[in-house]
Amino acid sequence: MAATQPPIGGCDFPTDPDIAAPNAPVFWRPDFAPAVVNLVAMVSDLGLQAASITEHVAERRTDEHGKSWALLPDGTVLVATSDAVDARSVGVLIPLDDHWPVRVAAAERLRRQVIERTADPPITPQRRERLKRALRCIDGRRDGATYRAIATAFFGARRVAEEPWKTSSLKAQIARLAAYGRTLVVRGHEDLLRGKLK
Repeated sequence: MAATQPPIGGCDFPTDPDIAAPNAPVFWRPDFAPAVVNLVAMVSDLGLQAASITEHVAERRTDEHGKSWALLPDGTVLVATSDAVDARSVGVLIPLDDHWPVRVAAAERLRRQVIERTADPPITPQRRERLKRALRCIDGRRDGATYRAIATAFFGARRVAEEPWKTSSLKAQIARLAAYGRTLVVRGHEDLLRGKLK
């Protein structure tokens, strides 16, 4: 029997690419995405007390190995073993590495949300909308849509017709979104995972 060979010219996906993203059992790796908070169950022998995050979890998935992915209402992503997510007292694991400032900022945002209940979302609604529009713009361009067609989809035909297209502020806005979308596709998604939001 011949040895199994990896596919030529392909790549192994961490999950089935045909599954919709919200349904995929993907767990973010804190080594690649330092803005993800890595929880640990508190060691009871130390005599320390800390809050539980169980009541704050908006969505949670656990894989067959007991690794849990949890999402808080503000968009904060947590990764932990199941016992840490369910623990009555949890802490945060912060490695001493080059991403220390990003990890500390994510941990502080979690503390403010759980303890003070005052945390801002990691991505503002305005920035989230800009990210979505930039990626939709790139998808449209890849499907052959013109800037004008994209502007019409975003703003409506009436708004697009209000200005001469050649000098339209909407045309300039779509061009900027397309440039931003290209940056996101090439390297910007890594910046997002590392907490370098632009």
